[in-house]
Amino acid sequence: MASDDLLIERLLRVIDEGRRTATYKLALLLGIIDTAATMPNETELPTRAIAERVLELYYPQTRSYVDRNGVTFMPRQISMKSSTVLAAVERLRVTGDAMRCRSIDEVARRAQRDYERTLDVVEDTFVRYPIPLLQTIGTTPIPFLYAVDWSEGTTVASLRRSNGNRIRLLDGVADRLVVLGPMLRPLIEHHWTQDVARWTRITTEDAQLRSHLFGRERTAFPKVLAGGLLELQAGSCFYCEARLDKRVEVDHFLPWSRWPNDAVENLVLADQCNSAKSDHLAATAHLQRWRQRLELHQLDLAEIASEARWTSSLDRSRALVQTTYRHLASGTPLWLRGHDFEFASGPSWD
Repeated sequence: MASDDLLIERLLRVIDEGRRTATYKLALLLGIIDTAATMPNETELPTRAIAERVLELYYPQTRSYVDRNGVTFMPRQISMKSSTVLAAVERLRVTGDAMRCRSIDEVARRAQRDYERTLDVVEDTFVRYPIPLLQTIGTTPIPFLYAVDWSEGTTVASLRRSNGNRIRLLDGVADRLVVLGPMLRPLIEHHWTQDVARWTRITTEDAQLRSHLFGRERTAFPKVLAGGLLELQAGSCFYCEARLDKRVEVDHFLPWSRWPNDAVENLVLADQCNSAKSDHLAATAHLQRWRQRLELHQLDLAEIASEARWTSSLDRSRALVQTTYRHLASGTPLWLRGHDFEFASGPSWD
């Protein structure tokens, strides 16, 4: 494996590439990072799993954008006239909107055939092009993340025949991606936003456009979801256990800025603790309470999600929290209460 410095240098070179003609490589990089985080201890990542994460990234980006002057248009993800992937995702978005689906997960459940067809397009396109090309520096292939056994233009169907539709992460890369992921994500999102602004021929309006592309969709948490969590928490703040009154906020236990995850398993109700915690990782006592809730109430959480037509993803939520806390560096500040923090002495999952 390349040294950390060399790995970071090559990642930054890919992210900062000026000749990019589509957001595919950035989507692939985030897809690999997210897949590695949700598959702890795995060094072979199925291309289908990567495609699922890529589709999850693009789906909310197919909403119409309204700029500060009130002009509505669709942001461009490619410098050319059309994109096979985006066209497929936009068709899926039409289906999802017609069914009033709140998320890509709900589309996957309620329009399974349409979802799988779109996923086929994403997977085949990424197998043909960005996966074999991502690690090319100039014109020279220099593997620094993963090894692939196919060349540009190869179809996913041909790979499936030999069970070869997977990439093999190089030694140590999975762990490094988990650690570097939360730091790389904002940089990738920044360059993605710049690309979209350039191809759409608009001023960057960075915060607004970036929020449109990568923030949560502007959908309020359903009352039935908050009500279910309130009952599950016996009317108390998840963190300080004080009685919740009028000020009730839904918090992402594992911060959205680190690993975007809206699944019910990652949501807790809090009072002013939500603002105090901000985007910090929670202290080990909160982690243990979260793990206990997951163990004792996983069926209750799934039922709350079902009644609210919300996403439930037990395995993914647990894997993201597990990989995050298993890779804590000594001295990492962990939010305890108010302005108080404890400092990690190292990994704190096991």
